[in-house]
Amino acid sequence: MFRPNETHRQQDIFGIESQLRPDLRKRLRESKEYAFYERVFSRIPEGHFADLYKDTPASRPNTPVNVLVGAMILQHLNDWTFEELLDRVDFDVKVRAALGLWSLDQETFCRATLFNFQARLRDDMALTGRDKFQAVFDGLTEADQKEFKLDRTIQRCDSTQIGSNIRAYTRIELLVEVALRMWRVLAKTHQEEHRERFAAYVEAKTSGQFLYRMRKSDIDQTLEQLGRLYAWMAEALEAGYGSTEIHGIVRRVFAEQFTRTDDKITVRPAEQMGSDGLQSPDDLDATYHKKDEEAYHGFVLHATETAAPENPFQLIVDVAVAPNNQADGAILNERLPEMQRKTPELRELHHDAGYGSEDNDRLEVEYGIEAVQTAIRGRTSQAPMRIDRDEAGLLHVQCAAGHAVPGQPAKKYLKAVFAAANCAACPFAAVCAARPLARGRRAFYFTEDDVVKQARHHRIETLPEERRTLRANVEATVKEFKAPCRHGKLRTRGLSAASRYGFLRAIAINFGRVYRHLQRRASASSPTPAPAAPATRRLPSPGPLRRLLQPVRRRLWAYSGNRIAPPAVLAWTT
Repeated sequence: MFRPNETHRQQDIFGIESQLRPDLRKRLRESKEYAFYERVFSRIPEGHFADLYKDTPASRPNTPVNVLVGAMILQHLNDWTFEELLDRVDFDVKVRAALGLWSLDQETFCRATLFNFQARLRDDMALTGRDKFQAVFDGLTEADQKEFKLDRTIQRCDSTQIGSNIRAYTRIELLVEVALRMWRVLAKTHQEEHRERFAAYVEAKTSGQFLYRMRKSDIDQTLEQLGRLYAWMAEALEAGYGSTEIHGIVRRVFAEQFTRTDDKITVRPAEQMGSDGLQSPDDLDATYHKKDEEAYHGFVLHATETAAPENPFQLIVDVAVAPNNQADGAILNERLPEMQRKTPELRELHHDAGYGSEDNDRLEVEYGIEAVQTAIRGRTSQAPMRIDRDEAGLLHVQCAAGHAVPGQPAKKYLKAVFAAANCAACPFAAVCAARPLARGRRAFYFTEDDVVKQARHHRIETLPEERRTLRANVEATVKEFKAPCRHGKLRTRGLSAASRYGFLRAIAINFGRVYRHLQRRASASSPTPAPAAPATRRLPSPGPLRRLLQPVRRRLWAYSGNRIAPPAVLAWTT
């Protein structure tokens, strides 16, 4: 049964703060963790997670959702393992304050509770296709943007590869590994019955050992034997094991790695294998991507942040995680409607050449967004044609030799016709994109998509100097996402876990930026401390004169009517 957690808003009279000395209480309230409690924990929308729990009075109340979510954000903010997270929550006073746990004897959660919560999130994402942490990220980011009045008209985006925590298998290793896992789930009677079919792989114990013992000349024969084994497993084991996860993996691998023609099983050539094929039986979502001669098994993370130079700091406003075999342009095409919904004032988007495409150009024109591309992808023409549209909407085409003519409509396309006098002795005639016409003229044909594409390529030239390098800083942002990854890999597996990582890490990065901005603002607004007054010179200690001054002290005592003498005199006479 879902129940929101509001107890943290009223502290116990015997809580943590009441037991601290005033100086420690002050330090706690000035700490990063206390700022986390105020700016993140207290704003977590618990209602978004209500449908993860049964709505029956007989069920037990849930562990506070904001405590679980806040703990997961802290984990990604500080790059803690689960062991470190649980240890901090139990024993660190500042971490407990960050989660609104104001009493030392207040129960938190155990490892099973946290993992069960993550399992609910995974199942919900598989059912709805939407990560619940996106709503948390969007709500927190929107609140910060409004509070600090950030300009969102200029933004920048980039992507990075994040690997799944899986082993990189060779083709034969993958086939043997899946076969061995199928063998392990067979009942003992079935293992005895079919031991001969699996004998070569079971004797090797692991797929790595099997590959280590195999000769290079045996590769083709081994693949054929595995093909026959997979065909048998897909059909013969369907009746008893068809509902198991591993048998579903067997069927998938058989369809991806082999083809059946009548009764013959053929091994698919490597060039016919898709990048979306199974990379590991431990992660059914991971895909394959090769970039700059380096292979990646996992996902791609796309992030967009504000970039207006006038902003005191920038915030990440959109995050998406997708299989890494998707192009950057395709991911941006899917994200543009969502980006437009969240930040309708977006007018200028800086990105690299990988995001440019005709589909994105059309969508950006529809939304009134001007794309600024920092480089041109692919080879450049030896004789480029430049197309510009003036303020009146008229087109002008300039060839590589510098001759400019107006653009005009044709039957199917737009065209620009160059005079014969300009083309006669042109040094670019052999490589010119314009087609020869009668009487020595040449015509260059283009489309409206080419006009928009050219505008994207050359828009950076029209910007002020200080806005031409805005995209570069987003590379530091994607490095912040990659920082906790060991050798480029997450600690988790699966698209759901990778998506959750993206949103939690983005919340942590944004909080860090807000906190540092508040610290700078507080330092700038605090008054400059006055110079310390020079130390007063103390009188020398009377030392050996003490006995001689005792009568003076007695007389002062008597003169004052047995009243205490002034402190300065007493200090000197004692």
